[in-house]
Amino acid sequence: MPLINEEFNFTREQQELVSQKLADDSFLHTDWGNDDLQDVRSSLRRFYRSKQIGKCAFCFNEVSFVSAANAQVEHIAPKSLHRQFIFEPKNLCVICADCNTIKRDQEVLNEMPETINNPNARVRYPRASSAFKIVHPHFDNYQTHIIKRGKVYVDRTPKGQFTISACKLNRFFHQFGFEEDFVDDEILIVLMTSFIASGTTHERKIVLDALKDLMILM
Repeated sequence: MPLINEEFNFTREQQELVSQKLADDSFLHTDWGNDDLQDVRSSLRRFYRSKQIGKCAFCFNEVSFVSAANAQVEHIAPKSLHRQFIFEPKNLCVICADCNTIKRDQEVLNEMPETINNPNARVRYPRASSAFKIVHPHFDNYQTHIIKRGKVYVDRTPKGQFTISACKLNRFFHQFGFEEDFVDDEILIVLMTSFIASGTTHERKIVLDALKDLMILM
C-alpha cells in the first residue's frame, strides 16, 4: 500500500492564490518559500505529516510533528524542472531535514535528478507508478522497491535503486563506513528458532521473509 492514500484539498482562498501564482509568468520555483505562501505550506505540512504517519517519504525515518525544519514539503517531480506541478497535491509530500538538504543542494548545483519518465511528453501530472523513476509515496509500496534495515537501504527494483541513489539514502555508511558484523548473529538465531517453533504456514512465511531480507544484507 502506498504511504499516502488521500489527496490534499486546498481551501477556496488557497486555491485562488494558487491559480493566481500559476497564471503569473513571473512566478518562479524559487518563490515557493515566499511569505504569502506560508499558510499553504503549513497546511500541506500538517496534512502530509499526518497521512505519512510521521515518516519521511524517501528514507522512512521520522519527521518532526512540531518543528517545520524536520518536516519539509517536498516536490516529487522537482519544482525547478516542472513549474506547472508546483501545487499539484499528488506531487507533494513531507521529508526529513537530511533528505531536504540533499535535494536542496542538488537544486542549487543544478544537479536535480529527473524523476519522471519521458518528462517532455507530460502535459498533465502522471497518475501511474510506471511514469516515475523514483519510489512515489502516492503510487508505490515502499517495501516493494526498498529493503530498510536500520540505517542500511537495499534496492529490490530499478526504481528502488534510483531512489537510494538520488536521495543518498546510504549516507550514514558513506560517512562512517560499513561494519562487517552489521547483521547480528543473535537476530539470525532468534529467527531460526522462531521458524522451527512456528506452527502455521503463515508464521513460517513471515520468518522466511525476514531471513531473506537479512541474507541480502550479508
